Amino acid sequence: MEKNAMSMAEKAKRNTVMEKNVVSMTEKAKRNTTNRVLICISCLVILMELFSLAILIYAAKPPENILKNGDFDLNLEGWHHWTHAEATALFQTEGKKAEPIVGKKAVYIKISKAGGAIWHIQFYQQPFTLEKGTTYTYNLWAKSEKPRTVVMRILHQGAPWNEYARQTINLSEAWKEFFITFKMTVDDVNSRAGIIMGGQKVDVWLDHIRLYEGEFVSDIEDGQPQAVDPSDKLTTTWAALRSP
Repeated sequence: MEKNAMSMAEKAKRNTVMEKNVVSMTEKAKRNTTNRVLICISCLVILMELFSLAILIYAAKPPENILKNGDFDLNLEGWHHWTHAEATALFQTEGKKAEPIVGKKAVYIKISKAGGAIWHIQFYQQPFTLEKGTTYTYNLWAKSEKPRTVVMRILHQGAPWNEYARQTINLSEAWKEFFITFKMTVDDVNSRAGIIMGGQKVDVWLDHIRLYEGEFVSDIEDGQPQAVDPSDKLTTTWAALRSP
């Protein structure tokens, strides 16, 4: 009987040890599971932070300018100008005196003879490609010697001079930002972006001229953009303007 009692006691001890081992293994498994969950959560948080950072970096990056030398750091390189026989204007860059918006230069158009129509004095860049169905924003800063109007426009370079966006804007002695957002209705590999300013003998300054895909994006701190709508949603033909 004593032997049987000892045998039963030993079995009880072994069972107790086995139970402790099972409990220990269960606790370890729980800890491992908890650690894995914490690691997964940490990785997810890190990925979310990286994604948010990527969005901020992308949002902070200004859109690519289709136009070249829009800040006139290279003087008038890449730009063209034209005046009618009835008009006289001098196109040049001006430095500190003009108080440029970006960089060290702005373009200054000194008008000695205004001509008889708005299209008699023109400043523009061409050619470049615009794609059907794509939304673009044409964006510039401008001021004038005294209050006057000019026209900003996007058009086809060549007859019949189809205009895709056109708007008259009001200038004053202080720099103002203007933009037109429009959607192309056709493909055009020979497009032009320009400003026409004949008919009024009032000098004009232009700076930071941009054309880019998408909606308006401000890249100048404390800027006060003046949104203007294209004169027509569809392409307009202005053959009578006889653009050069």
